[in-house]
Amino acid sequence: MRYFFITQDIQLPGTIQYRDFDIAGARQLFRKSDSDRLHDSTPVYLKGTGMEARPDFLQRPVLMFSERLQEILDAYEPGLIFKEVVLIHKENSLQYRYVHTLMEELEAVSSRTEYYPNGTVKKLVLDREKIGRHHLFLPKDSRRKDPVVSLALAESLLRRNVTGICFEEVEV
Repeated sequence: MRYFFITQDIQLPGTIQYRDFDIAGARQLFRKSDSDRLHDSTPVYLKGTGMEARPDFLQRPVLMFSERLQEILDAYEPGLIFKEVVLIHKENSLQYRYVHTLMEELEAVSSRTEYYPNGTVKKLVLDREKIGRHHLFLPKDSRRKDPVVSLALAESLLRRNVTGICFEEVEV
């Protein structure tokens, strides 16, 4: 099985912008274990005209998928926890529904991973045995905190003509 990091396409022109905070800083990374601390629904206000591009995957301020992808994610990775995030263009009376996706952190980094002398990862290698049957997860032992998806899930997402998602293959 092949695996990929999934990231937001930051080159997508005219993408949505948040009104109340700056997302240039560090993003918040919540896991399944944090679900009790989070609200079931959270509004986030947007600025702009309402004609901006809406990516199907957002990494800031938290990991969010568009609501239309929730059933697919849940089918491939049962047990995910979803919290609703409503992106609101107040001036234009528009709302876009996303799901903050809380996933498991797996100790999936292989002993074949190469490191620089300062401890940062030079070449990340995942361990197929440790991944098991997971299709969407966060690598626990890596400094890179982008979600990892299986080839099957990536193909399923691509068949739905997703917008603003990039895939980068990870060695297994």
